[in-house]
Formats: sequence, structure tokens, C-alpha cells
Amino acid sequence: MPRRGLVAGPDFEYFQRRFFTPVEVGALESMWEILHRYLPYNAHAASYTWKYEGEKLNMEYTLEENGIRDEEEEFDYLNMDGTLHTPAILLYFNDDLTEL
Repeated sequence: MPRRGLVAGPDFEYFQRRFFTPVEVGALESMWEILHRYLPYNAHAASYTWKYEGEKLNMEYTLEENGIRDEEEEFDYLNMDGTLHTPAILLYFNDDLTEL
């Protein structure tokens, strides 16, 4: 099941954040699979610690297993615009230049 958007950290080439569309991030994908989708935008994506709300993400887990819930149904139930809230995954540089 695709999710609404997701922020995947800074794109240093353009000094912007990279927003993934719902089609790009599936609920059953592991964080490693999402990282591989991000590599064209930052070849050193594996050199970062990926965190959500200050907690380091387990790259073997899916978004939901890492505590990043799909709240689309809840937004619909409350008659709220779900596009106003996008879960943010922040990338913290580890001071190496690993490439996958």
C-alpha cells in the first residue's frame, strides 16, 4: 500500500529536501529499499544515520515497524487535509563517504 509523501533528508546538490511521492514509497518496503531509491539524489545516502523523531531507524524494518504510521485513514476520518502533515526522516552525516 503506497504512503503519502516522505521527506528523506537534504539533497546537498540543490540544497533542498527530497520529497518522495506516495508511489515511490511502499508500506512493505524496508528502509534499505527506500535508501536505494534515494541514491540517485545522494550517492552517499548510506553515509548518513537515518532518524525519525530523534530515534535511529532500523534499516531492516519497514516504515511502520520503525514507528512511522500511515495516518491517511485517520486524516480522512477527521475530515482533515492529510497533505498538511508529512512524516520527516532526517539524515545525519556520519563523516564518511560510503557508496553502495
